Amino acid sequence: PLKDFILKNSNKNLNFIVLQEVQDPRNIGSIIRSAVSFNIDGLIVKERSYPEKSKLLFRSASGGMEHLNIFKVSNINTTLKFLKTKNFWISAFDASAKKDFTSNDWKGRNILLFGSEGFGIKKKTLQYSDFQFKVEINRSIDSLNISNTVAVVCHHINHVLNKANQN
Repeated sequence: PLKDFILKNSNKNLNFIVLQEVQDPRNIGSIIRSAVSFNIDGLIVKERSYPEKSKLLFRSASGGMEHLNIFKVSNINTTLKFLKTKNFWISAFDASAKKDFTSNDWKGRNILLFGSEGFGIKKKTLQYSDFQFKVEINRSIDSLNISNTVAVVCHHINHVLNKANQN
């Protein structure tokens, strides 16, 4: 369970991805693959929205399922409230945000909150975020696919943290 994992790693900086209402097994599988590739500590999903028996999910994850902690929770908002009490910074990713995500230093404990394509993050859930970020892209297109957005964000954070650890 998530609470046990956080308790065991209480002195460690952790980075989790939280998905709200993302249900496409191909996207989730690709997100898992990126999370593993870029050293994310876990994925938090709503248990009713997670297609855990999907063959597409497993194929898209390309072996990543065995290398990532996947935490299924009953309520995303309750989970975010709990994580705030454990010193996590909650960063919501939304195309309408003003601040580019590369401006953050990503130190400490981070929650990377992503919403579904089309609907984004629910307003009530956004209230739990400490920051709202966007990924700057060319104006001739509205947005990236959710799995591509997550990959870009995770790559950047991994790069920033590796660079900080080398100094």
